[in-house]
Amino acid sequence: MAAKLKSTERYELIVFENFEYKGQKRHKVHRVGSATASSKGGYVLYIPAGIALTGRVMMVPEKTPFTELDLLDAYHSAAEEYGA
Repeated sequence: MAAKLKSTERYELIVFENFEYKGQKRHKVHRVGSATASSKGGYVLYIPAGIALTGRVMMVPEKTPFTELDLLDAYHSAAEEYGA
């Protein structure tokens, strides 16, 4: 019998939309699903029907105190670390 997790870790799946407005580069965050930790390791992702994803998907703790600027900073740091 598999051991149950003592606390359920929940995450939000988000993607960034890059666009230009009045000559300035801007980013918008879109929530595209959620995830939970699996008792067997890894994660279980919940993406609603009808949502097609391409590009990068970021997984952040649910109900995070991060502001949009914090999320953008985390996104850019991850992009630099993985060379994209």
